[in-house]
Amino acid sequence: MKTIGFGVIGCGFIGKLHARVIARTKGAKLIAVVDQDEKEAKNVSANFACQFHTDYHTLFSNPEVDAIVICLPSGLHSVVALEAANAKKHILCEKPIDIEVSRAEQMVAAACSNGVAFGCIMQHRFDKPIELLKQYIDSGKLGKVLWGSAKTIWYRDDVYFSNPWRGTWKYDGGGALINQSIHYIDLLLYIMGKPKSVSAKCRTLLHSQIETEDVGVANIEFENGAIGTIEGTTVAYPGLFAELAIYAEKGSVIIKNDELLFYQFMDGKDENFEKLMSPSKANALNVSPDIDEESHARQYQDFVEAIQNGRSPRVTGKDALASLALIKSIYVASDKKEEVYFK
Repeated sequence: MKTIGFGVIGCGFIGKLHARVIARTKGAKLIAVVDQDEKEAKNVSANFACQFHTDYHTLFSNPEVDAIVICLPSGLHSVVALEAANAKKHILCEKPIDIEVSRAEQMVAAACSNGVAFGCIMQHRFDKPIELLKQYIDSGKLGKVLWGSAKTIWYRDDVYFSNPWRGTWKYDGGGALINQSIHYIDLLLYIMGKPKSVSAKCRTLLHSQIETEDVGVANIEFENGAIGTIEGTTVAYPGLFAELAIYAEKGSVIIKNDELLFYQFMDGKDENFEKLMSPSKANALNVSPDIDEESHARQYQDFVEAIQNGRSPRVTGKDALASLALIKSIYVASDKKEEVYFK
């Protein structure tokens, strides 16, 4: 199988994480990193023995680079992705796919018309408890899904928001929901299905220096008749937890901090779920900025194999559109103080 050459655009915290994961992924090779800060780019390149550039356009003419990884402020995603697609480079984009649905749709269309793979980082779909839960829901083992809840109860301090693009509509596209909460919102949609309508309230209650929300709550009705709730915040000192709770006809499952906290089925104990139970890890406070890279590694392996085998990755740009569209509708519902219906 051909080794897939990657170029990472953006050498911040997330860009460095991607570089590390690429370095450990079978069938992948980090060819180059890009950052406007030449010193930062040079330091990262030295750590991974790869090329460095200050202009991302150089990647498009590099025949060794098969895929572009976009680790830039969210408001810049579409510009780079469209250029990459037109240069026939595969694309792996950090979440959210973009800050505007129309631009995200253009990104998906450009990748399709140019015949390149387009993935978006939603690594928690590769968490083992999520994969098992999804399998059981899809197979009907839990019966009808009734209610789902996604909570991201975190904290971000003034140092975090000192970065000038954070908390802005132009570059972040929103606040606690589109940035911190989007992963568990994506999981809620992944398990529950398509939303029918949403009502919401979003407020800035603590971080007066930002334009966007630091607290958001929403109520959702799904097309299948189930209901859902979303809570997302960056005001919960010192940072508490992220949680997905799914309540179905034949049982309930709670995943907290990416670990299986609780399950109980009408049929009794389940061997597969028993193996994944980890209440001590699930109940640990989420105060560390560190990210477990194992699920990133699994998503990268899938993306590499998708390119090698000419198939779509498990998380596509179209998949990522769903969470973006819901979050943007939450903002509209909050602003207009009315329920928003999906087409």
